[in-house]
Amino acid sequence: MSKKNRNIVIAVIILAGLLFIMILSNFRGDLVRQLNGPTEGTDNVLTIGDKLFVVSKNNNIFTWQWNDLSVWPTVVKPQAATIMPMANDKIVYNPSIGADELIITNLKAGKKLGGLSLPYGAECKAIKASGNGKLSIVSVNFNQGTQKGLFKLGIFDENSKEPSFVFQKDTNAENFALYDFAITNNGKLLAGAGEKGKAWVFVSDANSQSIVWEKTFYEYSKFTCAEFSSDGKLLFIAEKIRHILMFDAASGQLLKTFAVDEYQSATYQKQNISCIAVSPDEKILATDTEPVGNIWFWDIQTGKKIASLNVSALTISGIAFSPDSKFLATGCLVRPEIKIWKVPQLKK
Repeated sequence: MSKKNRNIVIAVIILAGLLFIMILSNFRGDLVRQLNGPTEGTDNVLTIGDKLFVVSKNNNIFTWQWNDLSVWPTVVKPQAATIMPMANDKIVYNPSIGADELIITNLKAGKKLGGLSLPYGAECKAIKASGNGKLSIVSVNFNQGTQKGLFKLGIFDENSKEPSFVFQKDTNAENFALYDFAITNNGKLLAGAGEKGKAWVFVSDANSQSIVWEKTFYEYSKFTCAEFSSDGKLLFIAEKIRHILMFDAASGQLLKTFAVDEYQSATYQKQNISCIAVSPDEKILATDTEPVGNIWFWDIQTGKKIASLNVSALTISGIAFSPDSKFLATGCLVRPEIKIWKVPQLKK
């Protein structure tokens, strides 16, 4: 090799090294901390009050304090088929498939603090908390008895003795699927995301138990995620592949559509959205995208993309903002890695 060619090769190597260092430093700059989560992998990540909750695939719950993530988490491992954190340092869980009650306990599951009875024939399918954790929703299928074939959503809080069912459909009469649901912090509105022929979304008045509005979007196959803003005025619905729709929650008016860029993965897996999150200050929308393991951020007011971060080489199973909206926690479906990231700041 001539001296000239050798110098060119050296220059290229140095330039590539500098670029790698820059990329690595940017990655490390965005990554604030990595926590040791559940060994079996994470099913969900959420923030309630000042706490970060991680729900494992085995329905165990790891709890950190957002103001000091260096402290070892509280870990609770009840025998649960379904589980969800609540406000005031409580959790609620269904002990087994087909069990006729929901149990409320403390974060260590050391003491039963209350319970809710489920009607005869009801099977608990899922539990989800409101953004502030003061209310929860339970979805049930009735598999026997006089209500066999009914699907219902019930609202409850830590003092309830039984859920207050505010939404129902007859699975024998209607062909539908509900993949996610959400409730406003004040408990007035309930939303559902799913499919009924094509992508289907509805909002129901929890007090009158009546549908406020519902829509079917034939350009999408299904809606898979639902989240309200903290004030309950905005509803965010994600379709399966790459779009998130923002509605006026009360009227159903479509206000904005956020779109993840299209890409082709090396393994030719189909692009997918599995979770969304709205910052507590209602300024930023975040979503994951699989299989590349990216998180995308948008300015809610302008609809413009702020940034994207590559956070994992594996499936992201949950995301949650910190109470001050400055950080984002991400969970991994198959590894015990819980990562804390800086949230990109809006330009003033």
